[in-house]
Amino acid sequence: MACRADTELQPPSFEPPLLSEQINQTEEEQLAVEPDVIPDVTLKVEGESFYVNRGRLALQSPYFRALFFGCGVESSRRRIEIKGVNVEHFRILMEHSRTCNLALDRNNVLEILRTADYLQLEGARLLCSKFLERELHLSNCVGMMAFAWQLGCSQLYTAARQVVLTHFSAVYTQEDFLSLSKESIADLLASDDLTIMKDDLALEAVLRWVAFDPKREEHFLELIELVRPESLSLPFLTELLTRMKSSDHRAQLICKLNQYFPASWSMGRSVRRTRAGETLFVLGGFPKTFFLNPPNLARQFL
Repeated sequence: MACRADTELQPPSFEPPLLSEQINQTEEEQLAVEPDVIPDVTLKVEGESFYVNRGRLALQSPYFRALFFGCGVESSRRRIEIKGVNVEHFRILMEHSRTCNLALDRNNVLEILRTADYLQLEGARLLCSKFLERELHLSNCVGMMAFAWQLGCSQLYTAARQVVLTHFSAVYTQEDFLSLSKESIADLLASDDLTIMKDDLALEAVLRWVAFDPKREEHFLELIELVRPESLSLPFLTELLTRMKSSDHRAQLICKLNQYFPASWSMGRSVRRTRAGETLFVLGGFPKTFFLNPPNLARQFL
């Protein structure tokens, strides 16, 4: 995946999950540091001074490498002010840079990760990501997936995405799901790892996501292309027909689907996901594949 999404693709932030563990020792191989390196520069953050060694920080971070040894005016200064970071989080990261110990808890891990990302301290960033991976849960996996994508944490993103795909039926009703980007929704629906018995849930998820914001209606037919019509159940389709008489936004979307059928639905080009499926009914001992055909949804079932 791309390391960073542009403004349109960035999912929103989310409330910190409940974290219970603390890391005092690193789990990944860290850059060896000299215990008695002499500080040669002062960094000031929110009025507090930190005495550090340029060479050691430069080895650990491209940010500091450019700051200390680049072409900017800071490279010749002995006192440099760092803006845009919290002093408490900065202190923890400077301790990690010196000792390789990173103190993480349920209250600071997200902000430590953001700060480490800003300062390009990859070792601390990786530890925060590993910490959050172990705390993935149904209640936070959607938000964590969006958060990881926003910061370009590929391993955390992959782990959170897998939880979402595995427990899609439990998470698509969450508020965080409504804040995902169109690209994220499409990625989930297209995945062969999407674990759903019927595509009723996939279609319901699309309707819910699009109905949340009227501006999303332009994406409706594109996302519907990713729903497998042969895996829709007859009771669910019957329910869709009854909704057409309603006046809410979802009913309008269903009417739009009735009018503009996706090409893949009418031509039977959809590809089954690698999962267990259910046939709608059986005739003469052979499963019948049920495709919706234009020009009218109601004509197929009434």
